[in-house]
Amino acid sequence: MERNLIHKASESLKEWLRYHVFTRKLTTPVGIAILGLIAILISYITVLVDYKLSVVLVAAVGIILLCVLCIVYPLFGFYCSYVVTICMMFPERMMNSGTPIPTGLIPEYLAYLAMLGVLTKDQYRKQISPQFWNHSITIWILVLVVYTMLQGINPSMGNKLGWFNYFRKQVSYAAFFYISYCFLNSRKAIFNFTWFWLVISSLNALYCCKQQWLGFSGFEETWLMADPKRYALFVNFGFVRRFGLLSDPAAAGILYACGTVLCLVLALRAKKAKPRILFYLLAAIHFMATSYTGTRTGTLMVVAGVVLYCVMTLYDKRTVMFCGVFAFGLTALLVAPIYNNQIINRLRSTFEGSKDPSALVRDVNRHIAQPYVYSHPFGGGINTSGLAGSMYNPGHYLNSIPPDSGYMQVMLEQGPVGLLFTCIFYFVILRTGIRWFYRVKDEELKTLYVAHLAAIFTLMVAQYSQLAIGQYPSVLYFYSVLAMLLKLHQYDSSRRLITD
Repeated sequence: MERNLIHKASESLKEWLRYHVFTRKLTTPVGIAILGLIAILISYITVLVDYKLSVVLVAAVGIILLCVLCIVYPLFGFYCSYVVTICMMFPERMMNSGTPIPTGLIPEYLAYLAMLGVLTKDQYRKQISPQFWNHSITIWILVLVVYTMLQGINPSMGNKLGWFNYFRKQVSYAAFFYISYCFLNSRKAIFNFTWFWLVISSLNALYCCKQQWLGFSGFEETWLMADPKRYALFVNFGFVRRFGLLSDPAAAGILYACGTVLCLVLALRAKKAKPRILFYLLAAIHFMATSYTGTRTGTLMVVAGVVLYCVMTLYDKRTVMFCGVFAFGLTALLVAPIYNNQIINRLRSTFEGSKDPSALVRDVNRHIAQPYVYSHPFGGGINTSGLAGSMYNPGHYLNSIPPDSGYMQVMLEQGPVGLLFTCIFYFVILRTGIRWFYRVKDEELKTLYVAHLAAIFTLMVAQYSQLAIGQYPSVLYFYSVLAMLLKLHQYDSSRRLITD
């Protein structure tokens, strides 16, 4: 009898909680009273116990709520990953504690939570078809993940921690590619994603321009001056390199240059005057932000993206006219009698080639590394070169060789085999984008194909002189565009029956 009463009471309590918490979502008088009691409890802890404990409690509640939202609404987790990567340097700069805050783990967790939400919802899960798994881009992503996993048994690598951290990120990128394919499930979803990316990239570029025009904020200047090495990296011969909301000027310059090409292509192919003016304005803001970062790779990226676009659309009269204007502007930038402007001089140094001291040092490093690469076809192991190698694998031969290039890092750490796989992967991406650009008939889809393909092509070019693909948030955009290349042609209204 007592057991039945206890069972009935527990069931009644569960039903009561389900009604107030899940059905009414605490909008009842009882729910409001519960929230009020929680607020009073937090205030009590803050005043009488320890304010740090209350901060931890609020943060824990916020984290739990964020995790639940990412699972219940996985699309929120997808877009939240982008927003977090834009703002994740703010806590470290504002606190200026000197200890790095591991905010880089947050986008990975959000990607996994969003993937968990996708796997529990039929509307997203049904997007994954044999066509997805059989596509060459998907196959090569999996090949690179498996090859990275096999690098864990590379005998030239002593410490496995550096390999694990790298492999963990590659898996999170593959997961982000998977969820991007699920979320970009309609023409409208792809247009919304494009506008979302333009908005967050433009806001970041505007903040960089603000740093140049109005100066750094107080906490940013304090953070910059706190570390002599950081100050030496960000200030070169009196030229202060701006970084916007991102971690460093190089990552910021790569993002802004990618956005410059994207906005420029959209402007060139816009049919109406208002969007054309808007895209040209955004392209100008992105290019100014690129120049303020002092990243010479960004200038090279813009030129490479424009060249790819011109080659792909040379049949268009607009392209021929733009080629002439762009060539004239680039020539004027190089030969104009302006010598006291640090920004213009920095842009000009991009085309100095071997005359530039940093380019000369990189060439010397490549020659030093060649004998080791020839004798190690699978490389020296993940995170064995440069500063990361000194931290994870001290004493390794590659510690003395800085991997100033993404391709060089792959060659050193994963060998010629890994570099070959990476180049094939990039070739497959370009082949897919170019192929469908010429096959689709819908002009809007053709514009999206060539604009996004030119944008991610700039990231591939940037790999020659920077560690470009792997920096947040550009790497998330890269993998989202790969998913877009797989699906965009399916929404061609004039050729519905075409499949890959």
